[in-house]
Amino acid sequence: MWRFARHTGCFRVAPVPGIEGGPICSPVAPCSTGAPRRSRCDTDFRHGLMSLELDHELLITGAALCEPPRASRLELMGPDRERFFGGMVTAAVEGLESGRGAFGFITDVRGRVLASATAMTLEDRLWLEIPKGRGRTIIEHLEKYIVTDQVEILPLGDMASVRIAGPKSVGVLADLGATAARDLSEPWSHAQVEVLDHQARLVREGRSAVPAFSLWQSSAIAPLLAEDLADAGIVRIDAEATEALRIEHGHPLWGVDYDDSNLPQETGIEDAVDYEKGCYLGQEIVARIHYRGQPARRMCRLVFEPGHVPAVGAGIEYGGRAAGTVTSVCKSPRDKTAIGLALLPRRAVEALPEAKVSVDRRTVHFKALGS
Repeated sequence: MWRFARHTGCFRVAPVPGIEGGPICSPVAPCSTGAPRRSRCDTDFRHGLMSLELDHELLITGAALCEPPRASRLELMGPDRERFFGGMVTAAVEGLESGRGAFGFITDVRGRVLASATAMTLEDRLWLEIPKGRGRTIIEHLEKYIVTDQVEILPLGDMASVRIAGPKSVGVLADLGATAARDLSEPWSHAQVEVLDHQARLVREGRSAVPAFSLWQSSAIAPLLAEDLADAGIVRIDAEATEALRIEHGHPLWGVDYDDSNLPQETGIEDAVDYEKGCYLGQEIVARIHYRGQPARRMCRLVFEPGHVPAVGAGIEYGGRAAGTVTSVCKSPRDKTAIGLALLPRRAVEALPEAKVSVDRRTVHFKALGS
């Protein structure tokens, strides 16, 4: 079997040791051999964990087309948009220059996380990316607090994204015409670009284990852009590899690992809250926990015993008592174990490093995110 990947100018074949049945292409440095370009093989060697290992390798050493996040998108317009939204979110968005962005939580009066939110500033509007299915809920929540503010909140239902990730993604995008990728070094910075004759908003993602970019485009055009990128030689990888990398590096998702019953500090996403910014809904409670106390639960990364792959939702026990459920789980591409995420009680976290929990009556090692 052979696998071909185009990165910066031409294809090169490099054998991957230890793979039965012949060499498989891995991402390598660009070359200038003048070798003829070859189309991506559509019959890649993709079976079980081997597929995961190959996709993971491409993701951490090259550049790949990944499954985009399942997201809803909103648009805020009007002269008060940044000041208004700044009072609803834990991130500092007021005063951001056009082409910049921030990640935070939209919280309620109790400090609970109604949604995670990426905010991106444009010249005359603010774009938000929130978890899939939360659009109507968040619009209704925000509209309750519009009094005299000149702001309008609209769904961006016709917007989708195409995602490219990996350390070579900057060079790949630049070679395909999006030279602005080289200048987007800050998380959530963005610019209008042209890629393969498509106009799109290129966004440098934050909270990613490897460099990653999203190309925002209309939902009608995004699939065509993805196909053109694949035809240009960027290899598509399975969602399992990006999920494994997410869990491996401890990036929990709203609606998967935490929800509107949780406080920001429980998520382990420490940079989502700016403790120096002005007032926002729920700030008093969030600040009190930060300065005076500790959250009742903490997001933790789990490592299961070899051969043990529990189901999402499996119960977790600590000290003979129920201690939560497994919220995310996948096979590790690096070894023969499975890894996962879960919210665990403070009493278990405080007993680290000796503490262990159990799932399906089998021992599970864990570590709190952010520690």
